[in-house]
Amino acid sequence: MEPSFDIDLIVLKYVRDRSLSPDEAARLREWLTESNDPDRLEIIDRMKTDPDWVQSELRRMEQINVKRIWAKVENRIRPTTSIPLPSHPRRRWWLYTAAASIIVLISAAGVWIISRNHPAPTSVTAPVVTDVKPGGNKAVLTLADGSKIDLGTTPKGLVADQGNTRIAKTSDGQLAYKKEEKQENPDTKLPALAYNILSTPKAGQFELLLPDGTKVWLNNASTLRYPVAFTGSDRTVELAGEAYFEVAKDAAHPFHVKVENGPTPTGTTIDVLGTSFNVMAYTDEPTERTTLIDGKVRVTGNNQSAILKPAEQTALDAHGTLRVIPDVNVEEVIAWKNGFFHFDHSSLQATMRQLARWYDIDVDIEGQFPDDQAFNGKIQRDLPLKDVLKGLESDQIHFKLEGRKLIVTP
Repeated sequence: MEPSFDIDLIVLKYVRDRSLSPDEAARLREWLTESNDPDRLEIIDRMKTDPDWVQSELRRMEQINVKRIWAKVENRIRPTTSIPLPSHPRRRWWLYTAAASIIVLISAAGVWIISRNHPAPTSVTAPVVTDVKPGGNKAVLTLADGSKIDLGTTPKGLVADQGNTRIAKTSDGQLAYKKEEKQENPDTKLPALAYNILSTPKAGQFELLLPDGTKVWLNNASTLRYPVAFTGSDRTVELAGEAYFEVAKDAAHPFHVKVENGPTPTGTTIDVLGTSFNVMAYTDEPTERTTLIDGKVRVTGNNQSAILKPAEQTALDAHGTLRVIPDVNVEEVIAWKNGFFHFDHSSLQATMRQLARWYDIDVDIEGQFPDDQAFNGKIQRDLPLKDVLKGLESDQIHFKLEGRKLIVTP
């Protein structure tokens, strides 16, 4: 591709977070990779991600003469040192194109890039702010023999055979169990009660169809242990973390969820006939919560029991106290399953715990915040972290991202 100045407009779109066409994205990648100058990507990314630096250079721009700017550019592409410019005409064109692109950026954004040879004196180098991608469909399946399958990279289709049960990854990315009516292969024969384990990492989630037709949405940093086939008088699974259940009705075989490793030492058991409900039992949360969407469940924990009606929630705290909360915001509770963060007077700490799990980041809350600091609103979970933070930031709360560490200050 012959060099041209079309890269200027592409770079400007990239800096301004405008969508690039496939051709423009390819053009930008080529422009970056063909250059041996490491400044190029660093300059563009800093303009895109460091608004304080941009403002600082804007003020500096007001005091710089245009002729001096051109002189600096000329010095960059024709250095006065003993190192000669490359004689290859194509390489010289790229140098001029890079210089011209910088000038266009200066004109559009009001920023002058200071030469590396004359850095501003400073004792501490400010970290460059980065962004973090959202989580996605990622999980590891552990089979009955202990072998593990990375479902994030496994193609759609048959995943494994477990006795007479076939495990497949469907076209929509769901993991589905189906019992086959066929003669069992001796090579795949399993114990009478064999278990599989589905585990999601931070920044991961996955959907599962159990052998009885029950649907499970497993949130990030969660684990579900379940039998390959339900063969006994009941159906029991074990959960750590958070999951939403739509239980297939079967009055003759009650469904039970045992909560393991939650915030309470005793754990809980949820007894179900056929219903929809959400269980949130992360170890870093102060309470373990079961929220009923439809039907009826009994929640038992620490020798206490409660039967829930739709839109009711149990909260079991670290002291073992079980209480029932009526009229909860069900939409907020299951928003994660539908691809959203939904904050309804959510505290700063609770909000940051959600972000930490979904974006796999560490959060450091510095300074004092009002006790009534709360968030309200609905934000898509498929957005990059910086876009979510823009929606949460205000005069009372500010965010700074250093690598994968988010610093929260008043």
